[in-house]
Amino acid sequence: MPAAATLPQAIFPVFALLAAGYVVKRLGWMKPAYAEGMNRFVYYLAFPVLLFTVIARTPYTEIFKAAFLGAWAVSVIAGYFLAGAASLLWQRDGLAAMGMRGFNSACGNTSMVGIPLCIAAFGKEAALLAVLATIANAVIGVSMTVMLIESSRQAGASRAKMAGRIAWSLAQNPLMISFVLGFACAAWYGPLPPAVANLADMLGAAAIPCSLVATGLFFAGHTDRIAYSQASVFTVFKLIAQPLLGWAIARYLFGIDGQLLAILVVLSAMPLASTCFVIAQRFDVLAEETSSMMIISTVASLVTLSLLLGWLGI
Repeated sequence: MPAAATLPQAIFPVFALLAAGYVVKRLGWMKPAYAEGMNRFVYYLAFPVLLFTVIARTPYTEIFKAAFLGAWAVSVIAGYFLAGAASLLWQRDGLAAMGMRGFNSACGNTSMVGIPLCIAAFGKEAALLAVLATIANAVIGVSMTVMLIESSRQAGASRAKMAGRIAWSLAQNPLMISFVLGFACAAWYGPLPPAVANLADMLGAAAIPCSLVATGLFFAGHTDRIAYSQASVFTVFKLIAQPLLGWAIARYLFGIDGQLLAILVVLSAMPLASTCFVIAQRFDVLAEETSSMMIISTVASLVTLSLLLGWLGI
């Protein structure tokens, strides 16, 4: 089956879960305030457990695939700060908003959409690269965003005090803790005990569905405050500029070509990741804009990813 034919199958669960959250609010079954409780569960428990299990099950020798991981990290950082600079110049609403828009524009849904799509397009061996991209997004994107948000909130403090508070905030971040523990487990411990693995699978499996339903629920309660113009502009960056940037960096800076380059470009073109909304609501930064961007990018990616796969001849 052509990969383009698999795309609707990969996108459908994302859109359906967003729609489910929207519908239950409209029917009066749940209140938008419940989204915060769901996101706290995801942020402090489900997502960290999911990230931990993914890393713990990845052979540590495979975690650092130098060329691919280097190109991916550089492209994410470059896209993050280009979008962030655009936010500062255009919106002029501070470092926290800069960080959130950078995160939204550079980090896509490389897990729920990226993994099945890459397997369909490039074979099962592409799944590991999608996993590596997901890990990098979580570590790089979350850490930079938390740093910028905390910097904006520590304005006026001395540099040493600000650095200490930012470092402490990162050290307490559940995703950072899960990354360190997961890597340590992959490097030194080995396979998880069956009982622990089963528990981790149950908790981790709740992360993405809960975050998507919470996004739809939040969106339904804030449609009068959704910033469509900003969301649309940064959606264009996410779906078009970011994959072009990834292609240029991978091709000309790292010398990557062939299938590896194609995988990186496809993963760069993913719609917004649910992690972005989790962070936006957790820190109360651009939650309305992030939820609308998530919905717009998910729908628009049906077109942009189909065109990209066709251009790649897949």
